[in-house]
Parts: sequence; C-alpha cells; structure tokens
Amino acid sequence: MTRVIKLRYTELAGCIFIDKIAGLNTHTPEFGQRGCVEVYEEELDRKLYVVHRLDKATSGAMVFPTSQELAAEITHLFEQHKVAKKYLFLTDKKSSQKEFTYESLITKERNAFVSSVSKEPNSKTSFKWLKSVGDYGLWEAVPHSGKPHQIRLHAEANGIAILGDNDHNGTPYFRLCLHSLSLSFELRGEKIHFETDLPEWAEHNEQSQTEELILAEAFQRRERMYKFSELKEESLRLSHRELDTYRIDQYGEYLWVYWYKESDPTVQDLLRFEKLAKKHQKKILVRKMLNRGEDPNAEILWNIGNTSTRWTAKENGVNYELRSDTGLSPGLFLDQRENRLWVKEHAEDRRVLNLFSYTSGFSVVSALAGAQEVCTVDVSQNFIDWSKRNFELNSLNPEQDNYEFWVQDCLLFLKGTIRRKRKFGLIICDPPSFGRSKSGVFSISKNFDELMINCMYCLEKNGLLLFCTNYEKWTTGDLHLRLNKLKREFSFKILPAPAQGLDFELPDQEPLMKSIILRKN
Repeated sequence: MTRVIKLRYTELAGCIFIDKIAGLNTHTPEFGQRGCVEVYEEELDRKLYVVHRLDKATSGAMVFPTSQELAAEITHLFEQHKVAKKYLFLTDKKSSQKEFTYESLITKERNAFVSSVSKEPNSKTSFKWLKSVGDYGLWEAVPHSGKPHQIRLHAEANGIAILGDNDHNGTPYFRLCLHSLSLSFELRGEKIHFETDLPEWAEHNEQSQTEELILAEAFQRRERMYKFSELKEESLRLSHRELDTYRIDQYGEYLWVYWYKESDPTVQDLLRFEKLAKKHQKKILVRKMLNRGEDPNAEILWNIGNTSTRWTAKENGVNYELRSDTGLSPGLFLDQRENRLWVKEHAEDRRVLNLFSYTSGFSVVSALAGAQEVCTVDVSQNFIDWSKRNFELNSLNPEQDNYEFWVQDCLLFLKGTIRRKRKFGLIICDPPSFGRSKSGVFSISKNFDELMINCMYCLEKNGLLLFCTNYEKWTTGDLHLRLNKLKREFSFKILPAPAQGLDFELPDQEPLMKSIILRKN
C-alpha cells in the first residue's frame, strides 16, 4: 500500500511552490497545530524555509526554498522588491477609477494594522479593474512592497473593500476573496514564474447561488491540494464542513452524498448534484442520514447516472467493494485514511487484532503489509462476509490459516482472549458511539474504561493500540484525560496519531474523528 493521494506541489530551482488553500496559516499558529510549511515538510520529508507569508484567509501562490542558502537569497529578493507578485480580489463596491496606484504608511496599533496618508509612505500597491463577475467587480492588485494586510488596507482606503474582509470593512461573505495569483523572480540567472489556477469566485457568474459557489470552492480546494481530477479511481472527501446540509465523498466513479437535513433535497439541490455529475463525469448517490432507530436500509433518495448497488474503488491503491444497499455508509470511512496508512507502516510481522472491524479496511492493509496474523472481529455476519470480499479483491485468501474472522461481540471476544492469555502486537479499536447486539447495548461513554482495560490486557509488551472515536461529545483532550486514569493500572506511553488529511478538517479545527495511539511499556 503506497501513498497515492499526495499533496500537490511544483519544484523549481530548488524551491517548492504551492497553491495554498484559504484557512491555512503560513506556519504553526500555536503548539500542536500545523501550519502550511509544517504540512508540506511532513509530506515531502524535507526541511522547508519560510521567506514570505500569506494571511490565513488568503489563498494562492507561495514559495518555500529547500536550503538556507536559497532562503537567504530569496529573502533578499523579497526585501529588495525584486519578486513580482500579482493578486486577484473581488469586491461588491463600485469605483469610478479603473486603474490607479496608492501609497500609505502601514503601522501596527495594538493588535491591528492600520493605514494612514503620510509624506513618508512605506507601502505601495497598483490596482486595475479587470471585469464584472455577476454583481461583483474583479480587480488585479500588484503590491510593490510587502507590508502586512497591504492590499486589504489599500483596497479599503479606496472604497473597494474586499468581499469577505471582516477586518477591513468588506461585506460579509463565506470567505475572503483575495488570491495570490502568481510569483515571478530571477534566481541565479534563471527566470522563475509560478502561476496558480483562477479561483472559482473569479469566474463564477451565478453569484446569487452562494451555496453552489461554496461547493465549487470545496471541490477546487481538493484540486489545489490533491489534483483529485487525476485520481479518478481513488477515494477522498470533496466537501466536508463547508456546508452543514451535506458532505460528499468520491469513491472511484461515484460521488456519495451524505444528506443531513431532515427534509428531502429540493429540485434545486438535485439539479446542483446533476450538474456536478456532468462536470466530473461521475455517478451520484444521495443517502439521507437518518436518526437512530429509523430503518438503516431506507432507500437511496436519489441517483444520477447508470448506478449499481455494487462497485469497486481504491484508496491509496487498495481495492474496496462499496455498496449502496447496506447501511448508511457505502463501506469505507475516509476519515480513517491516514490511520490505515499508519497501520500499514506498523503491521509487518505483528499479530494484529481489528475490533469493530466493519468492512475491515484495517485488516486488509495489515495483511498486505505482511502481518504475522490478522484477527478480525465484528458482531455482524454481513460485515464479516463483506470483509472477506475485500480480502479477495486484493488477492488475499481469507481462508488462509493466519487470517481469522470472528462474528462476536468485541467485549466478549476480548474477555475470552484474556482467559486464553492470547496477546497481540497491534490492536485497532474503532468502536461505534452507540450500538445494539444480542449481548446488549454498547455505549462508548459508559463502556470506554472496560473496553480499554480489556484491550490493554490483550496487548503485548511494546505493543501498539490505535483507538478512534467520532463520539461528538468528546474532544482529543477528553480522550487524554480518560486515558490518564488508566495509568494507575497500566504503564503506557501516549503517542500522537496521524494528522487528518486536509480534505477533512484544517489543522486548527477540532476533528470529528478523534484518534490516539498507546504503546504499552
């Protein structure tokens, strides 16, 4: 299992150029949160150097040199204003001027940057009106200096405050419509030019349809990060928390819509999905996420294209069978993608236990990684049969002696394992927040301590335990507090779990799915 879903970047003259997404700080804002440079350092496994910054809410072109020497040279180019920068922004304000240059003195007062007219200005920006985009105006801004908030302050001073700029009198919008379009400079005799794609809001004419633009921006964010249009067989999230009503996953040739609103989709909603299907050449299935207690096998609300109840998609090159007629999910939780990669890296030669296995993505990658044993446990015979199918799709024989599949309550299985004094080197425990079986009712809030204690008794010395939960009432901090209570009985170290992919939460957002890793001493 190799990493197929990779962050997108361009390497030129010893520098890494990226198209930064809005909502990502240039570097870590506080301990435990990754910024843009940390995200790409981790992806490339290389040291990158910050030589300029973009505001968190601004998207677009950035450059990170890969050596101190290059960083010093490019920093000097920025300081000497020898880096040509071009920005685009949108405004709902009108101006009689179509092209002008503005200078001012930008200073910091308390926690805010302010601009004032001065005989000794320290900032200069050239503005040019480009075109109308619906009811808005698209402008080009070329900064000749590099002061914080420069374009935003100068646009405000000239009566064309940027749409979505809450700090500088812009009309409220779903995002700051400011984008770094390109960077150009000469480095060691070589002319360097890096240009990004136009943002959706720079071309989208249906400005009254804000939801449609938000969705288009969500898809473009995944294109900027992963170039998902080239990952036609792969699986990743295309719309997460950008809209409250629904989320959208790509599973190969299908887009799967999780519909969270109590009412059914309107004709307008369905037409929007149909437009997506045509644009991206996908089939679409819309699944209403029902309240607990309602029939989990209720009909798909809507389908677009020649859809099937069975199809195959990949995640980082591993094959999975997806189904539209079995439960509320098609069979693969994509927020576990980075955890599955972590398991793949740690499963070799270990005895692996996968609890609450569902369709056994963790079991499959463990087997592919060369685990000594893979033991899969779920209370549902249907999910166990589905798991075996996923093994077969990856040329794994589920009947092989070192692969076990148990249809059993996981707590009962753990207690039996303790009696048999059986140990595992890697345990994956991803329980539901709430569940019913013949053995009774399981609740993560009530059964957490019992579950973890039994897992620890089944874990060998230096063994690893990956625990995950999407229980909404807990944060990652809550998990740490609960685990600290167990240290009275067990000796273990808490290790950081893999960071969520950026097609889900941004680094400064509390993830819906929380993960933690324990290593038993």
